[in-house]
Amino acid sequence: MNKFPDFIIIGAGKCGTTSLHNYLDQHPSIFICPQKETYFFLNENIRNNHTPWGAITDLTTYQNLFADAPPNSVIGEISTNYYAYPDSAQIIYDNLPNVKIIAILRDPKTRAFSAYQMFVREGHEQQSFLELIANNPEHKYFKRGLYYQELKPYYDIFPLEQVKVLLFDDLCKNPTEFVKDLFQFLEVDPNFVPDMSKKGRQGGLPKNPVVYKLLTQHNPVRKAAATVLKAFMPEEKRQQIRSKLVKQNIQKVQMSPEAKQQLLDYYREDILKLQELIERDLSSWLV
Repeated sequence: MNKFPDFIIIGAGKCGTTSLHNYLDQHPSIFICPQKETYFFLNENIRNNHTPWGAITDLTTYQNLFADAPPNSVIGEISTNYYAYPDSAQIIYDNLPNVKIIAILRDPKTRAFSAYQMFVREGHEQQSFLELIANNPEHKYFKRGLYYQELKPYYDIFPLEQVKVLLFDDLCKNPTEFVKDLFQFLEVDPNFVPDMSKKGRQGGLPKNPVVYKLLTQHNPVRKAAATVLKAFMPEEKRQQIRSKLVKQNIQKVQMSPEAKQQLLDYYREDILKLQELIERDLSSWLV
């Protein structure tokens, strides 16, 4: 029997989708696609451009991702790139008109700053945040926070009862009620409470970029240390120590008031349109 998703989480990135994946995966009635980001419902040209990152390009391979789903389970896929390409709304609907669409959103200012910090940690970004805003306001860090223009196609194409927009703020304030509401939408047991003690990756910037790189990227020093330690220390313990050292080397940083104001000016109109679209008060994002 061919299996397809009953729901798709389309994004947005840096808004809690990793935590969401973890909570959904624990529910006994839900099967989550083992590959996060399949890229399958992107248009053909964009999808082919993502093959180096594991894009699924044919139907058989896509269906095989769900082959292990138990009978009668609710099947889900999480691909935040669908949100980034609004024409995916029509592609998804043409193939799965009854699928449920879920998005989780975060204050776009903090989402942009979180994305920026991640790329700095990974060594892909050298400019300051203010320099990026001034020199490249159309950068993906910022454009991905224009939620209204990204979500509007889904509201235009799918029946409203099939679309669910969640807020990262609600997840932080009351995670138990947050997942209960989501489980009700997916029509699975809403009283199941997943283990939510494990948090997503910590944000921030490295105190020492050189040390951070040694701890997180493959390199001769890390390889040599692992070779010595594995002789008398199990892998789980080594990973715990490495994770602790990485965490100790991360410092929380605050967005400057100037950057915050510039982003607020950039997002204001989109936020006002969005709160009407999803019928939620987003005034906390306008400060």
